Amino acid sequence: MTTESTLTKLHDMRLNAMADLFNEQLHNTKYNDLSFEDRFNLLVDGEWARRKNNS
Repeated sequence: MTTESTLTKLHDMRLNAMADLFNEQLHNTKYNDLSFEDRFNLLVDGEWARRKNNS
């Protein structure tokens, strides 16, 4: 699976915040030292927060 297809699938599932944050993690080296779990938690928290703020 390519990164582009992952981003497309996230958008198709309407996980737009997660897609945006994933793209940010890919291009920002400050995330490199975080574990998979920490990075994933940031993605989920970001999606959750955007949904809560938009409701």
